Amino acid sequence: DAIHADASLTINEGTFIISKSYEGIESTEVTINGGTLNIISTDDGLNGAGGSDGSGFQPGPGGGGPGQFFVPGNRHIYINGGYTFVDAGGDGLDANGAIEMTAGVVLVNGPTENMNGALDTIGGFNISGGMLVAVGSAGMAQAPDQSSSQNSLLVFLSGTLPAGTLISIQNSAGEEILTFASTKQYQSIAFSSPELANDESYTISYGGSASGSGVDGLYQDGGYSGGTELTSFTVSGVVTQIGSGGGMGGGRTRP
Repeated sequence: DAIHADASLTINEGTFIISKSYEGIESTEVTINGGTLNIISTDDGLNGAGGSDGSGFQPGPGGGGPGQFFVPGNRHIYINGGYTFVDAGGDGLDANGAIEMTAGVVLVNGPTENMNGALDTIGGFNISGGMLVAVGSAGMAQAPDQSSSQNSLLVFLSGTLPAGTLISIQNSAGEEILTFASTKQYQSIAFSSPELANDESYTISYGGSASGSGVDGLYQDGGYSGGTELTSFTVSGVVTQIGSGGGMGGGRTRP
């Protein structure tokens, strides 16, 4: 692990560039209140699991590798601000308890294989603020919970889009609320933002190009053009799902 604490770990400010790790940040309880995090990991990016490195091994499907010790119980990830970018070979955000997000920006480039997910929680994901973009494989894709106070979108694609392919969401006025390019191939998109408004209609497109400056794949200057329309939808509930997939996300007990 690049940063590890057995009990709790809190980040309030600062810049953290993790260019190589097995797991980026791990603790029984991870709290991010601010700062800038850029995490590249071969396994989980943020892991609310707990246990001491070198203490044991969780065998069987979905188990951790050597040094991954799993302790049953609630493990949490709290995101209350800051900017977090994750490029993970395993789960992007993984909590063996719950994830709660109240503010900030979180961009997750998740796994390409289906036994992991960009988001993975067995205790639920409640979001009340901030922007979340999590792309990855489709087999275990999850979105924030229906109990959240901020709306979310979960899209399952019929095929895999190559790395670098733009995905764009525009409202009925043609304003972009998301234009994003993943660092790797993906087949699912979880998105949450205050701009996903009830009873508003949106259009999802892919491909094309974007003007302006993209930071970590996120374009916020507008200027998306030339894409292929995927679908249109109207937000009618806390979680709007397009397509089908997943079904393996609940009840996992892996660090």
